[in-house]
Amino acid sequence: MKLPKEYISVSQVNLWHQDRQKYINRYFLNLPEEPSIYMEFGKSFAEATETFIKEGIITPSLPHFYLNKIRPLKGMQAEKPISLSINGVTVVGYIDAWDQSGNTVIDFKTSGKPWTNDTLINSLQMKVYALAMYCNGEEIPLCQINWLGTKKTKEGITFTGESYELTHRFEMADLLQAIEFIYNTAKEISDAWNIYKS
Repeated sequence: MKLPKEYISVSQVNLWHQDRQKYINRYFLNLPEEPSIYMEFGKSFAEATETFIKEGIITPSLPHFYLNKIRPLKGMQAEKPISLSINGVTVVGYIDAWDQSGNTVIDFKTSGKPWTNDTLINSLQMKVYALAMYCNGEEIPLCQINWLGTKKTKEGITFTGESYELTHRFEMADLLQAIEFIYNTAKEISDAWNIYKS
């Protein structure tokens, strides 16, 4: 199966289903994109959390109201790379924080719209992370979302000060469903890529 890249990611799968033309522009045509303020804000926060978890260093992008919640994560594995092979399709990603002793996958989310239990339960990303760590362990890990609220102001994006955690443990049926969905999506992308290349 030929794909625009040698691998596929959850963000690619989601983009394919959300905005096919945007996917084609990005991965078929390699057109440059203007980064959004939301992406830049999320990236800055992700770098701050990674720095703190790995090195214990507090950077300006890490909000002070969140320090007590992130301190217990110091020393865990941050930005842990994962790689899966699904019927020959390589799926890659990065886990924000991996609590090996607690068998827990932790992912940070910053957004104006709050995450809910349903959002977590339906998250393809978290299913893939759970599958990856299950393949390396003995049982399906607990998945945890650490959500921080944001809002748009005249100065840009800022934190609201609201935050909470959500947890869920997927069943094997959920993981098998994710495998099927990713493979079928990869096949759709491959078929479209072959037509584009011909």
